Amino acid sequence: MNTPSFSSALRTGFTLAAAVAALLLAACGKTETPAASNAPAPGGKKVNLVYITKGQTDVFWLSVKAGLRQAETEAKAKGQNLVVTWDAPLKDGDPASEISLMENYLGQKPDGIILCPVDFKALVTPVEKAVNAGIPLIIADSGLDSKLPFAFVGTDNYKGGQTAGEELARLLGGKGNVIVLRYLQGAASCTQREEGVLDVLKKYPGIKILSSDNYAGATRDLAFDKSLNLLNTYTGQVDGVFTANEGSTNGMLLALQKAGLTGKVKFIGFDGGTANMEGLKAGQINGLILQNPYMMGYLGVNTMLDHLAGKTVPDNVDTGSTLVTKENLDSGPVKELLSHTVQ
Repeated sequence: MNTPSFSSALRTGFTLAAAVAALLLAACGKTETPAASNAPAPGGKKVNLVYITKGQTDVFWLSVKAGLRQAETEAKAKGQNLVVTWDAPLKDGDPASEISLMENYLGQKPDGIILCPVDFKALVTPVEKAVNAGIPLIIADSGLDSKLPFAFVGTDNYKGGQTAGEELARLLGGKGNVIVLRYLQGAASCTQREEGVLDVLKKYPGIKILSSDNYAGATRDLAFDKSLNLLNTYTGQVDGVFTANEGSTNGMLLALQKAGLTGKVKFIGFDGGTANMEGLKAGQINGLILQNPYMMGYLGVNTMLDHLAGKTVPDNVDTGSTLVTKENLDSGPVKELLSHTVQ
């Protein structure tokens, strides 16, 4: 499997990746969805797929689930005997539980597995064990240190991080002190976002990175504590912050509210969710980089079905990312994206 290429540094505004744009225009209308895959022929044997996400409760993972269920529904409507089992660790950011799930489903011998790995390295062994046992496997959302999975379906996270960095630099006028709060060690997707932001900010001599080696942790509450500690450590010095996922963004928002700094500190985060979107609307978050988790679920299933049908599939399916601000929140493209986000 080839992980996404991050060589280009395009500032995307709110345009989705070209590879997925055509699908999105169909997917995000009021009644239409992307053209479904012509996967294994109707009337064939039962196809059992397993889709494992990193958690069960975040809006992001529920949106992935909505997308995979749509793909399943469309396949069944065409007569395909398809069952997609969705599962995840009870607690987000728990590689041991995800390994246990992989081992369990390996014993059930499904026709294919789509996995959003919690950890870049920890999940390599169970993944390669599954592939070597003849179970096709797709990696979704976050990369894995293995070439055995046949495809990656997800965001170009480095590019998304670059977009965040450019927007933060613009808001700061190219000068100021910034905190980059990382998410969790071993989480490849967030690491790529963080590196994208840092690589952009390094180009601005007037911007100083106060902290880029602190981790928010796997929950909003941990992120709140870490964020508040950082804001207290650098009292009166922080001009801008970046956070790399839904929970860390929400935790930082709560910390800025607690410290009385909302509206004073420029804030760019990754991922939505009700609390983060409310913060954006209130002007307490200046911008959110939104992914398309619905399409990760939808295209993850259809890419697997095409593979099982013997079709040639791309080894990298970029599902796109969008910079959403208070100013463009009511634009057509953003409304289309949000129409498939679980609230």
